[in-house]
Amino acid sequence: MQTVHPNLHPDAQWFPKAGLGLFIHWGIASVDGYLDLSWGMFKDFKYSPRVCPPEEYFALAKKFDPGRYDADRWIAAASEAGCRYAVLTARHHDSFCLWPSRYGDFNTRTYMGRRDLIAPFIAACRKYGLKVGLYYSPPDFRTAGEYLPYGGWQEDRRSEIPKELTDYEHAIVRGQVRELLTNWGRIDLIWFDGKWRHILDEEKIRALQPGIVIGRGDDTDFATTECRLPTEEEYERDFKGRWWEYCGELNCCWGYTKRDEHTVKSLEDLLTWYGFTRAHGGNFLINMGPDSEGDFTKLEYQRLKEFGEAISLRNLR
Repeated sequence: MQTVHPNLHPDAQWFPKAGLGLFIHWGIASVDGYLDLSWGMFKDFKYSPRVCPPEEYFALAKKFDPGRYDADRWIAAASEAGCRYAVLTARHHDSFCLWPSRYGDFNTRTYMGRRDLIAPFIAACRKYGLKVGLYYSPPDFRTAGEYLPYGGWQEDRRSEIPKELTDYEHAIVRGQVRELLTNWGRIDLIWFDGKWRHILDEEKIRALQPGIVIGRGDDTDFATTECRLPTEEEYERDFKGRWWEYCGELNCCWGYTKRDEHTVKSLEDLLTWYGFTRAHGGNFLINMGPDSEGDFTKLEYQRLKEFGEAISLRNLR
């Protein structure tokens, strides 16, 4: 059972009533078009259309410079579909940051002339009245990369990681999270993926953003499940009476791949997921992955619109 303790601050009470959110997985893997975000560098990862060694994956940062990025279009579509919040991957496991962080060197300060991809997203959310969510991964596949197995490319040397390198990684995480919580004003939700409590102090997070909703993991504000709805037994055990969220992919992988041009989840699947989740008091966080130019596919926009129209017609919002 996931232990959760909802934030009682008045500014956090939107979360259990939100119903629908847009999850946006975006990063350097989109340049390739066949690699899932971060996980595409794992040799044995079966869900990515292809995999590649870490050095090939990380080199994609040199080519990532989205020319058609229009966060306003993203969030307008999300708002029309009935989304009440949106969550963008500010940093995924590959550790590439979508803003010019002063901490570490794997971010848009180094590779994109200090271009800030976070600010337009936040501005669009505020324009259309969506709550602002930022995803952040404390795990870092790059900084300690030479010590990790990457699913079979090299031998596992995690036992050799020196304390100095661990301290350096943790300092970057603390600095970057502070930037996320102070650079753009109010942030409504921070969505951690991977263990974070051994690095970050919850009290310091709430001191910076008192009304923030924190997920995920044990002892946070809400429970989560992804890619598979809970059974009734699992719901009774893990989610009933708690704030909770189900994450499901509209697209084929978490990040963009070229398969998304011609294949997305059916409207029937989306309505099933949403219907179960709402009937059981949870939020449905529907995932889409922009391409390397910064846009969703025509098929994704179409299906999101159909989904929004269907839940409105059926009075499910």
